[in-house]
Amino acid sequence: MTTRPPWGSDVPAASALALRHLEDIFGVEDVPPTAVERLTRHAQWFGVLPRLDDLSAEGAALAADFSALQPDVRGHLLAFALQGEMGALSSVRASAAATGFIELAERGRVGWTTDRHRVAVLAAAGPDDHRLAGRVHFSDAATPHGGALHLLFADEEVGVDDLVSAAEFYARADRPSWAVHCLVSAADAATAPDRAAALAAAAANLAACDGDFQVAERVMERFTAVDTRVLIRESAPARALRQALVENESAAARATLEARLSSDGLDADAVGEALAVYALVNVIGAELEGWNGFMAACAAATVPLHPEIIAIGSTFGSATEPHLDYPATADGRGWSQLAGCVATILHAYRDMRLGSFAPPVGLVKRVGNRLVRAVEATYVSIMLAHNQHWNELDTALAIAIETTTETVPAPLMRAGSEAMLAFAEAFRGERDAARQRVDRILAEPVARGAYRLRAILDSVIVMIEGPQGNYDQAMALLSTRQADILNLTTGPCGPIELFDFVDYALMVQETEQAEARVERFREALQRQRSERADFVLAACDAIIAARTTLEPTEELLVRAESLPFVYEAARLRMVYAERLRRARRTTEARRQLLRVEFDLISVRAGAWLDRVRRELRACQREIAVQVGDLTEQEMRIAELAAGGMSNKEIGVQLYLSPRTVGGHLYRIFPKLGVTTRAQLRDAMSVSAEVGGATGPAGDPRMPRDTDWPV
Repeated sequence: MTTRPPWGSDVPAASALALRHLEDIFGVEDVPPTAVERLTRHAQWFGVLPRLDDLSAEGAALAADFSALQPDVRGHLLAFALQGEMGALSSVRASAAATGFIELAERGRVGWTTDRHRVAVLAAAGPDDHRLAGRVHFSDAATPHGGALHLLFADEEVGVDDLVSAAEFYARADRPSWAVHCLVSAADAATAPDRAAALAAAAANLAACDGDFQVAERVMERFTAVDTRVLIRESAPARALRQALVENESAAARATLEARLSSDGLDADAVGEALAVYALVNVIGAELEGWNGFMAACAAATVPLHPEIIAIGSTFGSATEPHLDYPATADGRGWSQLAGCVATILHAYRDMRLGSFAPPVGLVKRVGNRLVRAVEATYVSIMLAHNQHWNELDTALAIAIETTTETVPAPLMRAGSEAMLAFAEAFRGERDAARQRVDRILAEPVARGAYRLRAILDSVIVMIEGPQGNYDQAMALLSTRQADILNLTTGPCGPIELFDFVDYALMVQETEQAEARVERFREALQRQRSERADFVLAACDAIIAARTTLEPTEELLVRAESLPFVYEAARLRMVYAERLRRARRTTEARRQLLRVEFDLISVRAGAWLDRVRRELRACQREIAVQVGDLTEQEMRIAELAAGGMSNKEIGVQLYLSPRTVGGHLYRIFPKLGVTTRAQLRDAMSVSAEVGGATGPAGDPRMPRDTDWPV
């Protein structure tokens, strides 16, 4: 390596790139605590490799087997362990495979027999093995810079061009920690100030695109005096990421990137890197006008655009065919991963706006790139909440909060994830926990001026207050908030919040407000039609019409049986049951409420269970009162009929004619608000539960008559 002093002596343990380095070496789930502890003290964390005391007994045995191999075979195995599974060994492929450490696959590709074999090689290799590994050159065209492995671990002076070549290889091999090290070492060795500054800026950009602003800032500080103008100009992606994620200044971040994109002589990688960051800034800022600048920059590009950048642009219907000649290479660069993440999220949001109900599959992964991990988990959580996939939401939020708290400093994204957690708590009925979390978020500076965050927090308060009957408070939040199409189509609540407003408005006798809001939202949703939005609009129309007729509600509930909107249908059915009770169809209302209770529990909507159970208790009281209004003979006939007896059987037992029994039942049914013998049985059963009757007697067979007993 170079003779300059190590630059990484004070890298903190929480560094995203440092943790990524350990995961690349040991595997995501298998980083030993001893290696983490060693990394916090190591002068050059990028050189931390496994040691023999990190290994299990099985690993130690594999390390002994490795040490017994021929030196040239050990060198090839070590080279392969260092460069990752990006290519094939050349001259000694067969002999290396004969060791049992690697396996040959299709088209000359090779893979480790197990991860333990790879780690054992790294732990057991000595200085001579590293020197030999550094001289290994691969013939596979996919690894043209494989011979640069010695730049990391061999004790020899190397040139700047070789270091840059190695950095290029490691960047594409998705080994950012080693790529950053090579770039910084190249900047140290460069004699021209402008080139040193450019290489340092490239290292800072690479670190920032992996979510490591600590390393990016330290690199910038180290080379500030070399050529400040070049360093500032070419580190625009790193500076813009910090402005957007750490400082919450999306407008400043866009200005930084636009200045960079207006520079002359940018190659495809530089343009792609800047545009990938530009897209993320727009997602974080949630400002639609920002996409105009992004699309203008795409149109102005004079170099081929990366396929993921084209995928982002296609979300907005832009034609980018002139740039489709981008080289088709396996690209593990952080910025291209970031672009792919943003493209996937945007396409998922677009599908939601167009009516797709299924959540995106496979977005939340334990990817190595901490920034990509944080972005994926943060924004997919909104989609999961929108579609009430609560188990998956818990997983996504745990990843988002952990990542944005411990490794990627992104206050707005962390607060957004906390707000989504509060929303999930409120939806489940955990009101105290949700309210305390909202209060903590509102006290943070990041909440000021963050409209999208405040909108989610408003939704949480609405979910707390509305189900408890505090309709004025819930309406105040809903009516004063902007009714934009993004909240309606891709927000955590989606269009169901329109139903909330209408429900509460009708409760406080504000029918005109309810009607006006439905019409305003109907017009907005015409441009973003979806089956879900159509159902919610129809549900709003139905409960407004329920003042005079329940027929639209009943027809919509029948249609809902073939739709995936369990929560939305349950909310509609709850209002329907309340209208039934007010119309003294109490037994039928109780049956509907029991169905609502079951459906709400199935989607974990505990917030509404108190309201449902209040209505159920009211139904029980009313039924008991109604049963108490029956005469002694009517009570006896009702009990026998509820027990399953026919009119003739009741007449025989009570010495009455069947016609007389039918006449009594004809008067009993309207007194109890029932229309069938099945409902009569329910009413008598409920009355017995609350002490209003002795309960049905007689034969427990199913009722023989199902309609009015005449």
